[in-house]
Amino acid sequence: MEKSRREFLKNATKTSVVIAGAGAMLAGCGKKGTSENLVRGKSPKQEILYQKTKQWNEYYSVAK
Repeated sequence: MEKSRREFLKNATKTSVVIAGAGAMLAGCGKKGTSENLVRGKSPKQEILYQKTKQWNEYYSVAK
């Protein structure tokens, strides 16, 4: 009984790995995305990642 249970688990694991691999391959074979729905901004604003403050200066002096 133990042997048949182990064999079943081995076969089930192999089967699920094969099915998952095939599903991943099929998912990757889909159409490439088009950029027709892509929105591109024309904002004149410049992106500011951080503002120089006392806390940032202390952080950078410690981090170096």
